[in-house]
Amino acid sequence: MSSPSREQFVEQLFKVVTKRFPLVKLAEGDEPFTVRVNGNLVGLENLYRMSILKPEDVTHSIERWVVELLRAAEGSPDRELAFDELKERILPMILPENSAAHDGVISESLVEGLRIGYAIDNDRTIAYIPQSHFANWGISVDDLHDTAIENLIRRSEQMSAHAAQDEDGKISLIIFQTMDGYDASRVLLPTLHEKLREHLGSPFCAGIPNRDILLCFRNDDETVARLRAQIKEDFKKMPHQVTDELLLVTADGIAVRE
Repeated sequence: MSSPSREQFVEQLFKVVTKRFPLVKLAEGDEPFTVRVNGNLVGLENLYRMSILKPEDVTHSIERWVVELLRAAEGSPDRELAFDELKERILPMILPENSAAHDGVISESLVEGLRIGYAIDNDRTIAYIPQSHFANWGISVDDLHDTAIENLIRRSEQMSAHAAQDEDGKISLIIFQTMDGYDASRVLLPTLHEKLREHLGSPFCAGIPNRDILLCFRNDDETVARLRAQIKEDFKKMPHQVTDELLLVTADGIAVRE
């Protein structure tokens, strides 16, 4: 089955939503490749990328997308809760600097081109924390960051990874892909460098083309050349893009690799 064009995809989305969810108010958005769902502006890029990956599941993907949007709207009272009531569900999300996702939400700079956003994790959805809600909590951004990182550490304790070896048995690549929405964020784990440097050397490289994968690999010309093209390709094709730039993970923190 061939992938639909953007125009065909939008037509199909309207048909599926109108038939399956007749009470949902759906309208074209004010910005390119967006729609309004019950008045809320939503981008279609991630959903469209998923439809390209699995064109046979496009109807199911659209239906699940609408259900998750409706659940997120129903769960919006979370944003009115006190910090102590939500702090165990707050996690960091790495966002592109040019992403509309961080407009109006609390975030801070990570490196050039990337920011750290903060989200409330729900069973099936992720809701970014608005600046207005954060202001009501009376805490600092450092406090919020520390809480999010502590939760990420706890969530990652039992995480497994896939290691790739060369012909001599030397590990050149370690992949983290739990698909929980926070794989790219795990580049922020405080002990990542300490745990992986014995396998990958120091500093080592990291790739986070989308939010559902973290690739850590040796900072040598051969390995970088082999993986850079694949990371750029994944960035172009996969949903929930983060960056096609490579990062350096050092003992002192994270930097963009030239």
